[in-house]
Amino acid sequence: MMWKKRIGIAAIVCCLIGIYGARVYAVNEDTHLYLPKRQVFEKGEKVAFETDYNVSKSDMAEGYTIQVLDSKLLSAEEFFQEYDAEDMGMATHYYMVKVCVENVSNEHVGEQGVATGMTMLVGTNYAIIPSPDMFRAVNPDMPAQSFSLQLGTKKEIWLVFSIIPGNTPDYKHIEEDTPMLQITQYPNQKLLQIL
Repeated sequence: MMWKKRIGIAAIVCCLIGIYGARVYAVNEDTHLYLPKRQVFEKGEKVAFETDYNVSKSDMAEGYTIQVLDSKLLSAEEFFQEYDAEDMGMATHYYMVKVCVENVSNEHVGEQGVATGMTMLVGTNYAIIPSPDMFRAVNPDMPAQSFSLQLGTKKEIWLVFSIIPGNTPDYKHIEEDTPMLQITQYPNQKLLQIL
């Protein structure tokens, strides 16, 4: 009689473990549906934003393209000698990426545009967001990091990323692990090589 109870309990435990395992498998099987598809583009290649976005579909830049033209890493001292900006004393270096943004087919001028403040420099295990204050210092003719262009026009701008010790990797690590410029995250993570 005791053996029958033990066998019954063991059978129930095995069934519960099997059901739990099947559930874990089913949940993990579906995760690939939600992960962004990673796309890497060469420096100088014109990349269309298409219907990809960063945070929500409302920040889509459909009809626009972006192209990496140049990049440079400056010490804070070099940066402030070259540009008229107030040193906040936090960043030791600035990574700058020159891009060309073009409105190829977006007719919603003033309503839809490019939010360059949503871009990031990403490397192995790090991401650096752009500095809006330094963006304005380097691009004095640009009122903000988000803008729209007239249909068929293009604009060259510098994106500026602050390297702050303790907040991001130090500049030596960034030199060794060259970042890429991420322009969208979902459903496609679009990364542009900057070197």
